[in-house]
Amino acid sequence: MGALSVVIPVWNDARGLQRLLPQLLALPQVAQIVVSDDASKPPARETGGISDPRILWLESPAQKGAGAARNSGLAQVSSPHVLFFDSDDLPLPGLAALLEDLDRPETPDFDFCLFSHVDSRMRARGIPGPLESDAKHWQLARANLGFRPAPIPPETAARLCRISAYPWNKIYRTGFLLENGIRCTEIMVHNDVELHWQSFYRARNILVSTQTCAEHFVAEDGARLTNRSGAERFEVFRALEPLAAALREDRQRADRFAEPTADFYMQLLRWIDTVLEPGLRGPFAWKARAFVQAAITPPLFTLIAQRNPGLAARINHFLSGGPA
Repeated sequence: MGALSVVIPVWNDARGLQRLLPQLLALPQVAQIVVSDDASKPPARETGGISDPRILWLESPAQKGAGAARNSGLAQVSSPHVLFFDSDDLPLPGLAALLEDLDRPETPDFDFCLFSHVDSRMRARGIPGPLESDAKHWQLARANLGFRPAPIPPETAARLCRISAYPWNKIYRTGFLLENGIRCTEIMVHNDVELHWQSFYRARNILVSTQTCAEHFVAEDGARLTNRSGAERFEVFRALEPLAAALREDRQRADRFAEPTADFYMQLLRWIDTVLEPGLRGPFAWKARAFVQAAITPPLFTLIAQRNPGLAARINHFLSGGPA
């Protein structure tokens, strides 16, 4: 595999950096850490509490969101592989084991390697694993998976692309991202949707390991970007429209991913509707129906109806004025 860079977007989280950086620096494969500071006050460089020549500190003069911070960090990556981590997340022992496996000479080349994780909300319930929705997809794909990273067939990729669109559960080949122009959308929410889906669309070699390599921490309060309920939610279409274009431009890609992508559209749009301020729900529903109408072309709808009649019925119901 070679050396690994880790890109960490951060905004006003000195405590998270102080906890995370030493653990990453202890991994022998980590050659570079790019801390991409999204206009923290005071700057993260002054509060992170860690000095090491492997750490590159970037500073944005204005807050632009985690997507822009990740893109800025990716542009500075000097290693052949890259991992995105959030400042409040933690590596678990499985990450060290996975990196050792990826370094083995018999491990195939890969565009990205997907791994499992723990969601802090599930750990609090005594079930250290991902959310139930993600656990379902891992379970359905498990027949083709193991702890050691291994290639997956197309049908398993079409299953695992349905897990939540996280940026920190994959080790990427840096060249794969750069050669294909795969980036985060530079918006305040939903910025990781493009990174996740375009990776599955364009990868030729995907490895998957069931190693649990990271814990994602979720503080369920109104201060988190994920809990925003205002007009910024309308920016989701800036992330979704490139997905629709990618399916229109490649017939084989559409054949493999049209059904899971359409299901993702419907689930995400329904979820946004539940968190929006009441006065925004009507305008959002109008825009969402226009997007779905344009994105799911007649040929794609026919393919979806053949494979998932229930989803096709949901799409028709939504386009007729019902909820997503």
